[in-house]
Amino acid sequence: MATDIEDTVPEVPEDVDAAELAEIVDELATMNSDDWSTVAENGVAGGARFEFAFSAPNEDAATELLEGVRDDLGYAGTANEPEGELDDWTVRGTTSEVAVTQEGLATWVRRLAAYGLDHDGSVLDGWALLLD
Repeated sequence: MATDIEDTVPEVPEDVDAAELAEIVDELATMNSDDWSTVAENGVAGGARFEFAFSAPNEDAATELLEGVRDDLGYAGTANEPEGELDDWTVRGTTSEVAVTQEGLATWVRRLAAYGLDHDGSVLDGWALLLD
């Protein structure tokens, strides 16, 4: 049986800036290409996999975040250096198969965004449902 998606990320630490977290979550709700309707339309009641990406401010932050994504969260992940002078480091990850509900997905997004902020202010840029 797949783990509930929200249980794959720790709860939001108390020292994370609540206003900054709310801003990121609100922006994701507006800008992200996938939302709960995408998940529901694709009938993933038995389990699903998700991909996500963070912007990290520097190499050290990207390395630390990548290690956390792999070791703490148990996700697959990669880090990529900036493509240009104005770009940030990017950390991409993929969950294992998880059970997902609308409430669980919202909790996961919030917790994942907080996880990034707790790693040198890295910002969750988006997530997507992986379809086979």
